[in-house]
Amino acid sequence: MKFEILIQNVFILFVIAIIIESCAMAIFSLTALKDISENRTVQITRDTFVVVLALLLCYKVELLSLFAGTGIKLHKYIDTAISALMLVGLTNVVNGFFSKMRRG
Repeated sequence: MKFEILIQNVFILFVIAIIIESCAMAIFSLTALKDISENRTVQITRDTFVVVLALLLCYKVELLSLFAGTGIKLHKYIDTAISALMLVGLTNVVNGFFSKMRRG
C-alpha cells in the first residue's frame, strides 16, 4: 500500500469538501432563505444536497477515488461509497469550522 498516495487522495477530498461547503453556504445564505436558516428542514435539505453531490462527484470523477493508486483493490461502488462518505465527513468538518468563524 502506498501511504503517501492515500494521504494525497485525502487532501484532494479535503479541498473538494471546502469547495462543496462554500457552494452550500452560498445557496443556503440567499436572502429568501435567511429567515428559515435555523429550521431543521433546511438543515436536512442541506445535508441531502451535500450527500447527493458527493456521491455524484465521487462516481463521475476518478480523481476523487480515495483508494486510487494505493494498491488497494476494491469494487468501484464500494470505493465510491467510502470516498463519498469521507467527502461528506470532511464537508461537515469544514461546515463546523466556518460556523465557528461566523459566530466570532
